[in-house]
Amino acid sequence: MMGLPGFAKLHAEKVEAINEIVANGNRDECDTPLIIPVAVHFQNTGVPLDCAIEMALSQVQTLNEDFNATNPDIATWYDLQPDIWPGIDNKESCISFCLATLNHPAGYGLTDGAYAVTVDQVDNDQNDQDADWTGYLNFWVRPIGGGTLGYSPYGGNGNGDGVTCDPAYFGSVSCGGNAISPTYNMGRTLTHEVGHYLLLEHPWGGGGCASTDDVADTPVTDGPQFGCPAGQTIVNCTQPILWPSYMDYCDDACLFMFSEGQVDRMETYVETSLQNLLTHAVTSCQETLCIGFDASLALSDESCAGNDGVIAANAVGGEEPYAYACSPGPSASGNVFNGLVEGIYSVTVTDQNGCEVTQSATLFRDEPALSLVQVDDEYCSDGTGFVEVIANESTPFEYSIDGGVTWSLDGAFSGLHGGTFNVVAMNATGCEGAVEAVVQNESNLTISFAEKSNVNCTWFDNGSIRAQANGALAPVSFVLSGGEESNSGVFSFLSVGSYEVAVEDAAGCTAESTFEIDFDFSVIGEDCPCDVFVPNAITPDNDLVNEVLKVQSSCPIYDFSMEIFDRWGHLVFQSNDPEFQWHGGYEGMGSSGDYYVENSIYNYRMSFRWGSEEAQSVNMETQVGWIAVMR
Repeated sequence: MMGLPGFAKLHAEKVEAINEIVANGNRDECDTPLIIPVAVHFQNTGVPLDCAIEMALSQVQTLNEDFNATNPDIATWYDLQPDIWPGIDNKESCISFCLATLNHPAGYGLTDGAYAVTVDQVDNDQNDQDADWTGYLNFWVRPIGGGTLGYSPYGGNGNGDGVTCDPAYFGSVSCGGNAISPTYNMGRTLTHEVGHYLLLEHPWGGGGCASTDDVADTPVTDGPQFGCPAGQTIVNCTQPILWPSYMDYCDDACLFMFSEGQVDRMETYVETSLQNLLTHAVTSCQETLCIGFDASLALSDESCAGNDGVIAANAVGGEEPYAYACSPGPSASGNVFNGLVEGIYSVTVTDQNGCEVTQSATLFRDEPALSLVQVDDEYCSDGTGFVEVIANESTPFEYSIDGGVTWSLDGAFSGLHGGTFNVVAMNATGCEGAVEAVVQNESNLTISFAEKSNVNCTWFDNGSIRAQANGALAPVSFVLSGGEESNSGVFSFLSVGSYEVAVEDAAGCTAESTFEIDFDFSVIGEDCPCDVFVPNAITPDNDLVNEVLKVQSSCPIYDFSMEIFDRWGHLVFQSNDPEFQWHGGYEGMGSSGDYYVENSIYNYRMSFRWGSEEAQSVNMETQVGWIAVMR
């Protein structure tokens, strides 16, 4: 077409006019959506109609999200932009797309309410143009081949032209035997091609660092980017390439924005060159009739009296008269629905054009205003506790203190023992609430420990305690750690550890206290029967009877020393092992050497402490005596 002088001249004039408007800022920001009606024509794809409609709807949704900057991955742009492109901003376009549903061209079997989607009905020989579909942005979905994803006029005119796309890259739904490409599966091939239709060039323009795309805020680049840069800074001319722009060639996952300059250029082109599409949208898109139509809800929850919840709906915009419906719920001649109970409701408002808006509302049930009027504690488990609860409500209430097993007409409960009570109140309409009340078991009873003895024997447990009940009504009973009982409070033969003593008196009063029993070897207890026995004679004559000297103790001993002297005071044997054995040998030869002492009387001196290394007596015990050696 550019080879035709007339077309080329008109095209150049159109581009120049748009450039001038954008450069001079001679346009107002659009306050209302610029809605473009869309028709989709599947040609030789084998895709059935139901699948074709599903694909078309997904593609229009993607276009609206991408052009309005509501695409889920726009957050990626905000994360990257300050560091990589600090001087570039994205922009929300006011351009919207609708899949047409009204006033379709005759001869295609489409009725009002049906989507403008055709399957093998448009003359396939015409491929990318059909005058019947003037006034629509047409999407021609057909196999292209040759590695081409799609293409578009550079500046469409709405006279039956449109954008062509291979079915493998159209929309984001795989169905009807058609599989969307994993790399281009987000519908952004059409976002890119519609950008061309609205007079956007590739960022590299004609190629080379001297080229331009006529958009001031897109950096100059000499060629396309492919794949998924994923956060990289790429410079091939003088500035970082704006690879996330929908007008580059990256994978769908790495295209997620239009720059402010690109949006201004597209909006300007729609307003100046595609008025026929905007005008046709009024009659072909049901959505245009409903723009600005909405409803708000005012709620009043159900009270404890019951069945008095209220929802009031108010329509905004649209065309009167309005019809109001509430589900579930009663019908109403107006916009107010009374007599509702707690629950979830759906309120639908319909205007004269058939536009509908539905709002969800949740009504709650007020809880009763309950007051805990009085709580009396019991004394020493005498069952005199008392609780009273009242409901400050207009309807009668019943009360239960046992989890709903029994109910009473008043909230007064007597004869209670100490504990935590949940008093439930409920009226005939099911309004229910609860109040917690704590009844204490009061008592002046306390426990003290008059005597306590720690363990001072290492070979048996001889700890003891004498507990005393104060402020008690006799007789009293003591229990040690939930087991042993005593009327006197005395507990003996205790081992080292922690204990709990509980006491109960004749009035039913109870008290508890704890104590510790520990080791104490500063004084060996008088009840520790510990003796160390040393024989007074040995006969080391190899008859295996009474051959050695060894000591025996009735308790553990520690820090032990045994010394044996002859009658002139010479040391003949010494050991620090309580388990020693002496065969009558001379110390210099060892206890069992071949040099033995003479038959005679020998004196010994033995010292030791009671106990073990971990727990021993303070005082060192010394014992002396004599030993006869006879062969």
